[in-house]
Amino acid sequence: TATQRVLATLREEGQSDSAPSILAAVAAWVTLIMGLLAVATFFFAPWLIRVVASQASTPVFELAIQQLRIMAPLILLGGWIGLLCGISNELNDFARPALSPLIASIAVIATVLLWPSPLTLAYGTLLGALGQVILQMPAAFKFWSKTPLAPSHLPYQHPAVRSVWKVLLPACISSGVGTLSVIIGTNFASALAPGSISVFDFANKLIQLPLGILMTALLIPIFPLLTRAVIAQDREELEHRISQGLSTIAFATFPLTAVFIVSGLPLVRVIFERGAFDRSDTLATGLVLSILSVGIAAYAARDLIVRVFYAHNDGQTPLLVSVASLVFTAVGMAWVVKPYGLLGLAGVTVAVTIVNFLVLAALLSRKLGRWHMPGLLKNASSAFGAAIAAGGFTRLATSNASWELSLGHCVGSLTLEIACIALIYLSSLAAAGIPVGGNLREQIQKARERLWRKAR
Repeated sequence: TATQRVLATLREEGQSDSAPSILAAVAAWVTLIMGLLAVATFFFAPWLIRVVASQASTPVFELAIQQLRIMAPLILLGGWIGLLCGISNELNDFARPALSPLIASIAVIATVLLWPSPLTLAYGTLLGALGQVILQMPAAFKFWSKTPLAPSHLPYQHPAVRSVWKVLLPACISSGVGTLSVIIGTNFASALAPGSISVFDFANKLIQLPLGILMTALLIPIFPLLTRAVIAQDREELEHRISQGLSTIAFATFPLTAVFIVSGLPLVRVIFERGAFDRSDTLATGLVLSILSVGIAAYAARDLIVRVFYAHNDGQTPLLVSVASLVFTAVGMAWVVKPYGLLGLAGVTVAVTIVNFLVLAALLSRKLGRWHMPGLLKNASSAFGAAIAAGGFTRLATSNASWELSLGHCVGSLTLEIACIALIYLSSLAAAGIPVGGNLREQIQKARERLWRKAR
């Protein structure tokens, strides 16, 4: 994000020729700082594991130290991946950044199949990160091929380099706050019945899988457009991009919530119920999943609004909101954990996510002035109504006890329920005259052309 922001700024200011040397200076800083952090993580692994998992048994403690030391280089590799993905996006190569997470997953799966060992996940994750770096290298060669890059002559103190840190440091801290929020939830769950941490984690993984795919597909192409609109001071285009992004989120996440609420139990059973994961675990995970799914739209919309702040070179506002959210999360979970257990923790997570989005949206409205997005309310309300109709009808028309059947029957019933929700949802939108997804790529291409014409 920080890389794209500085590249777009240099282009709009007519300084594209200096971009390779400036990004090389950023790369040097990233290598130095994140390399030192990686080395420190390797040597202080026992202390770090003791802080995070103070109650771990000796075998778990020793295994975690080995895994952390194997994965310590990920800190440096992650910095390079972010930098190279930003360069790829600037060169209008969106396919490689979008495929990057897939490379990581393939590496983990391959190592598990070829070498089943407790250390497999650590080595697989490390190899996946190396694969992600290699995947982005063609863009790096293209970007830096025509510029001599002598380390002693790089512009380390250039204003554009400092502007990268203005976005990057608050964004890093905000990400850390998000991790702390997960740790808080885990600690409260650890005070409940055995297995509660795993139930909360499994439900969250089911939420994050489709949400991660959606946000990757949406944010990778739309962030450069937001940034260019901000730099060109094209208010109309910026409002259109925000409206388009939020509408896309509404169209994609509302039916997803309907699927998780209506079909959560059979979905959890098909994916997780085997071995020590029994029917009671399925029921608990399905209930937590249903509650967490209510916050999917707000979670995705919040991420988009945060990118609008980053496009304005403002990383401080999202950071302050994240810190405040962390405090409310801790207080709220402490209040509900005893009377409501896991369901209370899930409810607090959703409530904080929704409030976080509303606060950021209000602050953005104050920053930009009154938004003029007449199509957004219509799109969002239509998607919400269609999702309710699809979920409600499917719940009434199908047997919700299908998850208690054999696994084969459960898979068939789950497929039928999801297909029913999708069919009713799309039919409802079509009846309301709302086109979905057919012209998004065409609209993005037209927006790029329009911005380039205005820049010229």
